[in-house]
Amino acid sequence: MDNPNPATLLTAIMFVTILAIAIGNLLMACAEVTGGLRRPPPSRLHLSWMVLLLLAMLNLFWETTVILDVPDWTFLDFLYVILGPMFLLFASSVIIAPATAESASPEEHYFGLSGHFFTMLAVHEAWLVGLDVRFDSLGLDSLISLVLLVLFALLALSKNHRIHIAGNVIAWAGFIAPLPLQLVGT
Repeated sequence: MDNPNPATLLTAIMFVTILAIAIGNLLMACAEVTGGLRRPPPSRLHLSWMVLLLLAMLNLFWETTVILDVPDWTFLDFLYVILGPMFLLFASSVIIAPATAESASPEEHYFGLSGHFFTMLAVHEAWLVGLDVRFDSLGLDSLISLVLLVLFALLALSKNHRIHIAGNVIAWAGFIAPLPLQLVGT
């Protein structure tokens, strides 16, 4: 698209701005962890979710170009589209919250955050499916989003460490599975 209309540009700018804030928040938290400034440091499971969330946000950032292909925008379309980055901003704010005196161990801290974190991720996956429905692009990504929605809802309710480890593995697989398709441009 050579000259996108102003509504397209405004939507893309707002989308990128909110997403960039979320990415910045998560990068700063990761810098604190790698610099040894977070005491106690997050558990490996907690850190794995932080890294996966960062990769998911970078992937969504890359998908911003799809916004430029939408010819006509309504205000409701604009509001709906910027909800996705907002949910990720909220999720990133939850997962990077530092431990307090009330959380005695990194695991207790992680489970103290997990309900809100996974609720935000489940809502984000629902947003992705809604986006696919709105713009008639249902496909493999939509199916993966539905699976992840159910997974995140389960993780939001569970405090079982083994279930969270299994959920982390499934989420990583859900993130990695579409990558070969993206590499070949389908």
